[in-house]
Amino acid sequence: MIKNIRHHIAAPFLATLCALGAAPFVHAGEPAASMDKSIMEVEAPPPESKIHALLNVDISSAYITPRGLNVENQGVVFQPLILFFFDLYKSETAFIRGLTLTTGVWNSIHTKPSGAVASEFNETDPIVGLTFNLPSGFKIDTFFTAFISQTDSYDTSTNFSLKLTYNDTAFGSFSINPFVEYWAEISKKATVVFNPATSSEGYYFVLGATPTYQFTTIPLKIEVPLFANFVSDNFYQQFDGSDGGSGFALVSAQIKASTPLSFIPSTYGFWTLYAGVKYYYLDNTGLLDGNQVLATSQRDRNLVQFSGGISIFF
Repeated sequence: MIKNIRHHIAAPFLATLCALGAAPFVHAGEPAASMDKSIMEVEAPPPESKIHALLNVDISSAYITPRGLNVENQGVVFQPLILFFFDLYKSETAFIRGLTLTTGVWNSIHTKPSGAVASEFNETDPIVGLTFNLPSGFKIDTFFTAFISQTDSYDTSTNFSLKLTYNDTAFGSFSINPFVEYWAEISKKATVVFNPATSSEGYYFVLGATPTYQFTTIPLKIEVPLFANFVSDNFYQQFDGSDGGSGFALVSAQIKASTPLSFIPSTYGFWTLYAGVKYYYLDNTGLLDGNQVLATSQRDRNLVQFSGGISIFF
């Protein structure tokens, strides 16, 4: 499932490459009128690309969703993500400074087979959404996602998210980047269902921030993503089919370090290597009941996930 297309996502890597050619040497005294016009003209820089792509390959000790579901904690979990960004609109003065269409797909592949029809290929999540860039560092993300089980463990769930982020990186090396998000199930559940007759689609709110420090003397960035989920009463379900309970459900904190692989020519994209550790504290009875019947068969309130990977932006 999508992780903070937090999740997931790509604007900090954006860069434009321009090439400028020089006119050939002209012999002294050669009449300008006799020169070929194409020789006299300086080659114009290529236009900025309106299409970009991000490839991210995450390698982790577990698959824990942003909703706290402890899907897998055995073996190694590979989660490749590919996104395409289409710049539809830009303005220096309008209220909407930019509009970007994002499409892509996320997958979860495990070395330990699991699921109703046990397989290493666990899940596929197609993604589509629009990002609105606003003045003063504000941004709105609207995304639709689908959670498709490759092991026939659940019906395909479709979901919608609306996220407002304030990016304060322009003020220096340290930034907080607070955000608020609304996330809702559109059709079918994104959590464990014990009794379909009493189950219904729910929603939750997220309060979070991504404090970030970019070192100026070494190529290193430290991020500490933080978020807390507050769910509707029917978002999770308990063993007996009753609602899981509303309000605070979980909190997560991560520390992540990343560095650019600057020795790779930019003509091959912008490569970044990262590693981190993430902690979850779960505080919802329905969520704990759901985790007890997943592949991990555990009811732990405290979860830890180690991960690392590589991102390539084109």
